[in-house]
Amino acid sequence: MRMQEIKTVGIVGAGTMGRRIGFGCIIRGVKVKIFDIKPEAAQEAVLAIQDLIEEREADGRLRRGTLAAALPFLSISPTLKDCVSGVDMVIENVPEKVELKRRVFSEISGYAGDATLLGTNTSSIPGSQIADATGRPEKFFNFNWGKPDDVRVEVMGNPRTSPETIAAVMAFLKKLGIIPIHVKREIMGYGCNRIWRAVKKEVLFLIEGGYLSPEDIDRGWMLEWETDIGPCGSMDYIGLDVVRDIEMNYFKASGNPSDRPPRFLEEMIAQGKLGMKTGEGFYRYPHPAYKRPGWLKDELETRLDTKGRTQ
Repeated sequence: MRMQEIKTVGIVGAGTMGRRIGFGCIIRGVKVKIFDIKPEAAQEAVLAIQDLIEEREADGRLRRGTLAAALPFLSISPTLKDCVSGVDMVIENVPEKVELKRRVFSEISGYAGDATLLGTNTSSIPGSQIADATGRPEKFFNFNWGKPDDVRVEVMGNPRTSPETIAAVMAFLKKLGIIPIHVKREIMGYGCNRIWRAVKKEVLFLIEGGYLSPEDIDRGWMLEWETDIGPCGSMDYIGLDVVRDIEMNYFKASGNPSDRPPRFLEEMIAQGKLGMKTGEGFYRYPHPAYKRPGWLKDELETRLDTKGRTQ
């Protein structure tokens, strides 16, 4: 049987992850139609994708001329029907709520062609909780995308996902220059993401208990693992409301009080401090402290007196 080739993608939800996925597709020549229930969000997504490409052209991560070549592959759809009609794959990026995703996929399935593959870009929800709402569970699968420059994406089926669907998805990711990480059995939160979740949960615990500041947690992480961002910066990128929703999914599944999102996180969200997308979370944006040249060294120098003794 000939493997299904993905040439056109419909992206439903134009937030942080919808933009990241759109960026990853169009720079590799895959056509993207993007839709959001808020028309202004789709317009903002196009500008954000353009910025992502321009930044990488400027610093050499992408060749000059990539933007001009890629933008014709991106379009805004005025309706959900237009977005998912005639595409090879639909990727959903709505908030991390099971019933919402089920409603969206029920509507998508009424418009998408019979051969269209349906993917949910959820961080924690198992596909088996959504698949039957699509009417085609064999063509339904889970994605877990990360930041724009991440080179891997987790892929997971549900018990009814066909091997052909997984094979087509894996081939699609390789076409985009991305390494697919195949989670062979369905589990809440994927594989690599569960490891990240364990880190994230412990970080939130340490902040809630007043053991360490977000800055020192990130500083320690960045020094230890030689990364350019720490866990708190990463949560700001994801969105603290999204982090909260993910933690709530784990709490609902386990009933364990230790899985409940901490109070300080709820308070930050109530204050509109959602991270990068609102200009403030653990850090202030667009110029967070951890990106300041010499941030680690400067911080060290403020802790030492002129004789090198810790103050």
